[in-house]
Amino acid sequence: MVLKESTPNVQKFTEEELTTLRTIQSKSQNATLKFGQLYLNKIRLEEQETILKSHVKGLEQEEAEIAKQLSDKYGKGSIDIETGEFTPTE
Repeated sequence: MVLKESTPNVQKFTEEELTTLRTIQSKSQNATLKFGQLYLNKIRLEEQETILKSHVKGLEQEEAEIAKQLSDKYGKGSIDIETGEFTPTE
């Protein structure tokens, strides 16, 4: 003969309670999804920032090279890019 252990009384939640729990679970999953999307966007933004920093650094080097070339050709002075005029400094 097998003795059965007594089982506690099983109770059921009301539909309203289940709806509330499901809503909270759904909101939690949605928040988790949004955090994941935000993290991916952050990674992409950081990658774009790295690329842009590299581009700006390249432009600065190019500007320095052109400035040196012009300085070697015309001497020290200032350039008005709008008029194309060079004013030497002494």
